[in-house]
Amino acid sequence: MLDELRDRIAAYFSTHWVCIVSTQGVASASAVPARYRLAPGTAGKQALQVDCLLPRWADITYHLERNPGLLLIIPDLQGDGLRWLQVQGTARPISVPDWAEQLFEGKSNGQLEHRYLAMRVTPQRIDLVDEGQGWGISETLDM
Repeated sequence: MLDELRDRIAAYFSTHWVCIVSTQGVASASAVPARYRLAPGTAGKQALQVDCLLPRWADITYHLERNPGLLLIIPDLQGDGLRWLQVQGTARPISVPDWAEQLFEGKSNGQLEHRYLAMRVTPQRIDLVDEGQGWGISETLDM
């Protein structure tokens, strides 16, 4: 059953590409939309790690330097009903260079590493919430 849930979560990650990343700072919370992808080589593994591009100008990058804990929300904007993936985990910086073509379709106006911070998110808990099945219906995968 857990393998089936893991496969459905991996498929969900693979068919979406934008998430909302949120963190809690000392005096405030921050949230920002970000592009993401399932980290290469993790689709079949337990970790289901995600790589996110975060704008360097956003407060969220400062908060993640202080505390790597975060929450990702990946809404399903194409499906019927209210459905989303909620990921609680930790983030660590990674290098960016090979992302330019894949995420920006070759439309980059400069060096991405100066405008974005790439973070690898390692989930601790993933909830697949599907209110199309009923209010508050969710399935949880603890890592």
